Amino acid sequence: MSTSNNKTLAKLERNFEGYVAIVLIALYTLLIFYTVVQRVTFENPPSFTLNGTLFLFTWMVWVAAAWAIRHESHFRFSLARNNLSNRANYVLRYIDFVTWVSFAAIVGYYSIELVRRRLATGRPVLGTPIPQWTAYLAIPVGMTLIVLRATQQILRIRRRYDNGEDITPTSDISK
Repeated sequence: MSTSNNKTLAKLERNFEGYVAIVLIALYTLLIFYTVVQRVTFENPPSFTLNGTLFLFTWMVWVAAAWAIRHESHFRFSLARNNLSNRANYVLRYIDFVTWVSFAAIVGYYSIELVRRRLATGRPVLGTPIPQWTAYLAIPVGMTLIVLRATQQILRIRRRYDNGEDITPTSDISK
């Protein structure tokens, strides 16, 4: 594989959830715009827009949560950790990510039953041919992405710590 392809794949891996979230938020925005136009023009918005926007937003939130973990842009107490040793920061960061993995695994596990029940009903999203279970699939998919990204972060932090690098979290979310 060429260096150019490797760089493209690395960028895709680094930002996969961000790209998906951008598409979802664009669809969400277009659907809201369409609803407003329908309401103003015809005083009758389509029935599918309320559930459609809710489900698109749900997908966007869970996918973006995984992106935030991948880029360490999630909520954390970085200011309180500035004066701690590298070892203490390693332990706390490890606890952070193990907590994320545990939370996501538990929520993901129990959300599968919710998806299964929606799948069994065969009901569509109101006013569309889209099966309702696809909207609820956002939870286990998002949780799987969170487990994946948190696990990557655990490994990345471990490698940096073993190399003697400073792993103190910063408040900079632009990484």
